[in-house]
Amino acid sequence: MVVNAKCNPCKEPTKYVAGFFDGPRGRHGCLFDCKNERCEVYQVKRFTESEAVKERIKIQNLNSQKGMYAGYIAALRKDAKITMMKMSQIAGCSPAEYSSYEHERKEFNPEIYRKCEKYLKEKEGGGRC
Repeated sequence: MVVNAKCNPCKEPTKYVAGFFDGPRGRHGCLFDCKNERCEVYQVKRFTESEAVKERIKIQNLNSQKGMYAGYIAALRKDAKITMMKMSQIAGCSPAEYSSYEHERKEFNPEIYRKCEKYLKEKEGGGRC
């Protein structure tokens, strides 16, 4: 928590608790954020967020070129009340990998996408294709 170490003593009036963490050997604490645009930590966080958005858009474009839409699969899965854990088992991948596909952190594997789509469409149709 090197970044957080810079935030702990900071007296910035816009500072607020953004989250909590539990660590090894009973260590725990708060994660902070602020609205101070001159703060180095603030700038690093915002730069990282903008890079993540750019990467997500790139992945969306790659998926859509192949006719695959993570949001569509996510919506079908939620409508069917299936957990990501169960969907990863159906797809034959790890829960972390499936989460990366659905949250567009990783380009969808076409075979996994087709398995998910097929299962969810059958589920939606009450077992009919």
